[in-house]
Amino acid sequence: RGASAAPNPRDPGPIGAAPASSRRRASDGAMLEPASDGFRAEFPEVDGRLAPRIVYPPRNYLMPARDSTFLLGSVGSGRAQLTINGAPVSVNPNGSFLAWLPVPSREAPRYELVVTRGADSARLVHDIRFPQPRPADAPPPRLPPDPPRFIELLNANVDAKSDTDAVAILRPTAAGTYKWFLFPGTVLEATGARGAFVRVRLDDQLEAWVDSAMVRAETRAANLGQRTDIPRKTAGNARVIRGARWSDLRIPVGDKPAYLVEQAPNALILTLYGTASNLDIINLATLDPTVRDVTWEQVTSDRLRVTVHLRQGLNGYLTLWDRGTFVLRVRDKPVVNHARPLEGRVIAVDAGHPPIGSTGPTGFYEGEATLAIANALKPMLEAAGATVVMTRTTLAAVALGDRPIMARRADADALVSIHLNAHPDGVNPYRTNGTGTYYFHLQSEPLARAIQRGMVRWMGLRDLGINYDNLALVRPTWMPAILAEGAFVILPDQEAALRTPQFQSRYAIGILEGLEEYFRSLAPGVP
Repeated sequence: RGASAAPNPRDPGPIGAAPASSRRRASDGAMLEPASDGFRAEFPEVDGRLAPRIVYPPRNYLMPARDSTFLLGSVGSGRAQLTINGAPVSVNPNGSFLAWLPVPSREAPRYELVVTRGADSARLVHDIRFPQPRPADAPPPRLPPDPPRFIELLNANVDAKSDTDAVAILRPTAAGTYKWFLFPGTVLEATGARGAFVRVRLDDQLEAWVDSAMVRAETRAANLGQRTDIPRKTAGNARVIRGARWSDLRIPVGDKPAYLVEQAPNALILTLYGTASNLDIINLATLDPTVRDVTWEQVTSDRLRVTVHLRQGLNGYLTLWDRGTFVLRVRDKPVVNHARPLEGRVIAVDAGHPPIGSTGPTGFYEGEATLAIANALKPMLEAAGATVVMTRTTLAAVALGDRPIMARRADADALVSIHLNAHPDGVNPYRTNGTGTYYFHLQSEPLARAIQRGMVRWMGLRDLGINYDNLALVRPTWMPAILAEGAFVILPDQEAALRTPQFQSRYAIGILEGLEEYFRSLAPGVP
């Protein structure tokens, strides 16, 4: 969207014909209304010394794109003219630019910027690199030695110590996406290796892959004698026990099994691999507001499926291992006040990055912007009656794995991770930019939709929809968790807006209203 069609985000005024009841107070006290006529930004005027700078790609970048890609940076003056490798590039009033240009040739791997303003000029040569082609006679990569016959899975979450946040990760293909999240200490049979990955057997009909750095030889293998596989586990009589705000399904198994938990609208489906059922009795709590009943099916001779049927839909769960017993802990539905849906709720607010993160054309770093948005959101949530847990309160880096752990240990009712988007090399950011929201578990989909609606309503950017994605901040299971990509920091007009407290407040209000909408839907009497 061009910047020429915008009201000043620092003086938003009445945008569109929103009713007075929709007005919200920004962090600086100004009254804001939804951006009903779309996003428009006004650039500050900058006319300084000519200083061409490319923020992305960095100097000597190994360029993966083959055809065209984007460059972003600034030149120091909005009154300057810019060419890059001879092609004219538009300069915004604040001196920023975003260019979509052909990738230079291998014979001249560089971008040459020429900036002029009247008789004044400046020049910058920005070198890049290209991947070297692999020689046709290069030897194939060496495979690691055969793994031991039986392996023990190790904790892949280095930020978790000794509680339920520790996890071993398996994948459907070598180096593929994460699929199974198992207990460290689970013993499996190794059936092969490829590169840095070991193939393991879950049951007679299913294999998976694990990073070879995340396994060790099973020291108890000698106790298995001459057996060619790990003895099948047996699930005994189970029971459901009520806790403080949850219900525990406890299944005696003996040794840690490989497993998978899948979500349905009103059920949790637990698959235990390498396990046979000796379930005769399943004892249920007399007064249980969450679990209605439990059924099971022996799918194959060594695959057991247990279904936990829920009364009021899914709100969250945990898997735990308790001295020979598999525990599936199902969280109760919260008690919500329809008039003040955030009253008493605990909301974890995660300001995305650092480490890493994207940077805008004038150098506005994503981690700085997301912290400003999170700081604008916190008092809004508190005014609505919520307790706020901030995963980051300074510009210092917080480990990625620590953030969902903070939310779970605070017993958060929801986790919202605030980010700003960028595109990979070779994708034209002018064609696909706007607001998007990400989720992973089915329980988080309603929250993702509600927050997406709120952000689009208040920021007025293109609606990119919601996205299922396997990201660390949306993998927690104890609470609904979403990741918001409210705007694209690499676009000059959106970066300029993101620098203003008013637009930061708009982002925050969108999240606030999404949270209110979601929790209000859980109030008694709401279908």
